[in-house]
Amino acid sequence: MEIRRFFVSADDVCGDKIYIKGEEFTHMTKVLRQKEGYRVVVCSGDGKDYEGTINKIYKDYALVCVDNVKINENDPLLDITLFQALPKGDKLSFIVQKCTELGARAIVPFLSQYTEEEKFNKERMQRVAKEACKQCGRSLLCEVKDLTDFDGIIEMLKDYDLVILPYENAEFGRMGNVEGLKTAEKIAVIIGSEGGFSEEEAERAEKAGAKIVSLGKRILRCETAGLVAIALIAYERGELER
Repeated sequence: MEIRRFFVSADDVCGDKIYIKGEEFTHMTKVLRQKEGYRVVVCSGDGKDYEGTINKIYKDYALVCVDNVKINENDPLLDITLFQALPKGDKLSFIVQKCTELGARAIVPFLSQYTEEEKFNKERMQRVAKEACKQCGRSLLCEVKDLTDFDGIIEMLKDYDLVILPYENAEFGRMGNVEGLKTAEKIAVIIGSEGGFSEEEAERAEKAGAKIVSLGKRILRCETAGLVAIALIAYERGELER
């Protein structure tokens, strides 16, 4: 039987006892039909896997008794934030899911000059990210941030050691040659929507410190570009090695 993974807050961990509440409790009991005596893994955001057994299921919470704690080996070593211009339809779900699997620590949706979509459900996207973390065995959640605009992300970029903006009009520049890629601790990747970025936006990002790169001679869809960029960074930094 597959051992399921659940996420709780640090306050829910009390020594060798963990309390699973709220949405995770509902998912555990109503969707996954977990029973007393089932083995589970619980994560509280400290980089550890708490392995234990469901001791008791109450009306509003479940009690897990922990018998083994180990460092999670599937958490991303790199701190990568994906800044994603809001795409049309449900493409963001795919982007959040796959970029979480590839190791993004956070995803920031934003509106830009060529963005056509304005609807954004943060709670739903956070659930998508959580399920992706469970699927790939992470203990650290990928956090989906509030929707912002291009001015907002320009202001945020000062918090990163390295900012990378893949741009379809880039004349040269490959990911492996980006200065600082081998040593940066906090990396930001900025991806446009279906229409990409305007020249003005690309210039503003570059003035704010972004490195403009090409992802190859073929123009990628917005839901592909972020995956490729993060995968290339992870490859260059050895994140994809076992």
